Amino acid sequence: MSGARHRHAVPGARRARGFSLLEIIVAFVVFALAFGLLMQVASGSLRNARHSAHFTQAALHAQSKLDEIGVGEPLEEGSDSGRFDDRYEWRLEVRKQDAPAAPNGNIDELPFDLMRLELVVEWRDGVRTRDARFVTERLQQKLG
Repeated sequence: MSGARHRHAVPGARRARGFSLLEIIVAFVVFALAFGLLMQVASGSLRNARHSAHFTQAALHAQSKLDEIGVGEPLEEGSDSGRFDDRYEWRLEVRKQDAPAAPNGNIDELPFDLMRLELVVEWRDGVRTRDARFVTERLQQKLG
């Protein structure tokens, strides 16, 4: 023999196969953390989709309201408000703007008025009140 040592199996001793309790606990903790993170990402995505849907609905309501203002009757300065449905409310401010100055600095008398319309659409989102603002300007023939 060449001096090499041989290992002899101890009778009755077997090498354990499988996972130790510590490995199982570590794997479970990693799984729980990953699952929790995944649930946070999913709930955040759902919340963002809901907010986006509310803003889109507010924009659609605002577009329909702004499209009807001044049709068939002239714009008048002042405020108005109302409801689109049981979730969305609106407030409208109409103000006459000064005519812009000409390049030479003079303000010429023009045959029209420049009207500024600001529409605010509000809705409840859980406990918070959210709003979206829409501003446009319109020209109309001078009244009277």
